[in-house]
Order: sequence, then C-alpha cells, then structure tokens
Amino acid sequence: MKDMMKKLNLIVSLAASVLLLGSCLRGDPQPQLVGGTTFVNAFVEAQAVYCYIDRNAAIGPEPLQYRSFGPNPPVYAYPGESRRLEIYSTYDDNRLVDTAITIQDSVYYSSIVYGTHNDPRHFITEDRIPEGADDPAAIAGVRFYNLANTDRRMTLHIGDMEPIAAFSDRPTETPQTGKEGEGFIPVTTGTYTISVVDEDGETVATREGTLDLAPGSYTSIFLTGDERDPTTFYVGRVWHWVN
Repeated sequence: MKDMMKKLNLIVSLAASVLLLGSCLRGDPQPQLVGGTTFVNAFVEAQAVYCYIDRNAAIGPEPLQYRSFGPNPPVYAYPGESRRLEIYSTYDDNRLVDTAITIQDSVYYSSIVYGTHNDPRHFITEDRIPEGADDPAAIAGVRFYNLANTDRRMTLHIGDMEPIAAFSDRPTETPQTGKEGEGFIPVTTGTYTISVVDEDGETVATREGTLDLAPGSYTSIFLTGDERDPTTFYVGRVWHWVN
C-alpha cells in the first residue's frame, strides 16, 4: 500500500507538471497562487505522515518525517470552501485526519497533526502578523504548543526571559486550544537557549544549540514526545510565512 501511495503521488506530480507545461505552450494566462499551507508533523506514533489536499499530494512523493515541517515555501492552493484535507500515518496507512477546510485569498496556514493512533489530534492556524505591529520586519513573533503525549503541564522558557503567560502551564493542546493559540506574541529579538519545564520545575527538554529569534521572524516552538518514554521529549521549531 505504501508503494502504491508513493507511485500515486509521483503520477499526480507528473500530471500537474504536464498540465502546467501545456498551459504555457498555449499561451494561457498563468494561475495566481493565492493560499499557502505549511504542514507540521508532531505525531509521535509513526515515522512520517502523508498529506493530501483534494486527493493531491501536498508535499510530494515522500512523506513528511516526524518532528519536521514543510514544504518551505508553503504549498499553494486556490481559495475556496470545503477543500478536503487528509493525513495518513505511514504505520499501516492509518488515516489520522479527514476534514473540510476553507482556503482564503492571500492567507498562510499551518496544519499541525499530533497525538496517538487512539487519539489523533489536528488543528489549523492562520499565520498572521500580530495586530498593531508598527514594523513587522523589526519584531520577532513566537507561539508555543504542548503537543506531547503527557498529563504534565508545560512552560516555555526563552533564555532568562520571564515566562510569557500564554506559554505557561499549558496542558497538551486540544484542537480548540491550538487554534486559540495561533496568534504570534512579540518577544525581544536575540539568540536564546530554549527549554520546556513542567509544573514541578523539572526541565523536560532543552533544544540543542541556540535559537535565533531574528527581526522579522515568526516561529512556532513546540514540545513533542511521549510520557511512556521521557527520552523522546523534544523541543521543535517551525519558521512561518505570515501576511
């Protein structure tokens, strides 16, 4: 089944290329690419996931690996209501997500999948510049998600900065809290050590190396992993396109 899905993805990609080439040869106007989506894979119980929009491969013939995101730049799609989004686990081709989405003109989105096969979770964010930002290129925007399979509440620590209230004492996200937390919060630009600490003050995970929150950057920081094996806790980051 996995090989068939890979072959199908390749056929779809080739067909799209042929159609686009045919349009160029006929001199037809080129379509405007107006909606963009980034996919984030924090699903702990599979090595990777396949992502589809309207049954077309959204990332390419290869699946999106665990703890990674893509494509960069985002995959573009025409705006419209009731676009079908499907996400499949590479473990027994288990379907994790099957939902209808609306893509708006000139909006960037992120599709975030996490959880377990018994409780797959997913939400979609709109990735926008914070309201009231005088100069979006001069600030660094951050948001934090607890996507780990754990009952512990987690707090994000950015260097020696006082923990931000919105990033403190967070249980594992539900689709509702994930959506509610889609707004980027401006932070002081700089290079930081990033760690996640539980409600008892125990450092659960520290991101390897430092993270540069440069002016004009918009970043999601997320915790993933599984309480059944604490060595799997991992602090990931996603760089976003915003509008």
